[in-house]
Amino acid sequence: MDSAVLVVDVSAVVMTAQSPIKRCFMMLCYIAAGLLASGAWQGYLTIADPHRDDLFEPSGARSLTFTLEHIPRALTARNRQIVISLSARQLDLYEGDTVLLSYPVAIGQDEWQTPTGNFIVQTLRENPVWLHPITDEPVGPGPDNPLGSRWIGFWNDGRNHVGLHGTNQEELIGEAVSHGCVRMKDADIQQLYSYVSLGTPVQVVP
Repeated sequence: MDSAVLVVDVSAVVMTAQSPIKRCFMMLCYIAAGLLASGAWQGYLTIADPHRDDLFEPSGARSLTFTLEHIPRALTARNRQIVISLSARQLDLYEGDTVLLSYPVAIGQDEWQTPTGNFIVQTLRENPVWLHPITDEPVGPGPDNPLGSRWIGFWNDGRNHVGLHGTNQEELIGEAVSHGCVRMKDADIQQLYSYVSLGTPVQVVP
């Protein structure tokens, strides 16, 4: 009985002696996880002039949240990147150095240029509800909805939103006609939507 007590006592002493090292190791793990999460979720946000374009009703949207359960998806998203060239009016989806998909896009007009810089996907929404920018009247999913069937948001200032979305005016793809957002053919954004996740990097270049 005494020997059993002695074993327990010795084990406790060993654990106590190692606890500072273990605490340092755990702290390093938390710091590393925090940096990875910060890099995957926050990116290096370049804030341009806020543009109000194609606002959508946010209820039901999948928003970026800071919980450990999102770390695997966020890290996976880092292998893929959306690159939008405003001058070429083209969007490329990269996986590493390989271009997986390419699409023509419409971009912001002169007075409402699409912001350039490095962003991340912040919200994903299927069949979004569009709010009229003046009357705030909602327009539900369907042929009259200027957002099409998908929304991929990558910039907002709390009220104004900029993102990728479908359109009910596909004849304008390739033009500079939006109020900041990047418009895509509805079939194209449906395909792109299946390849991206919250935290996927978005780079917009002139």
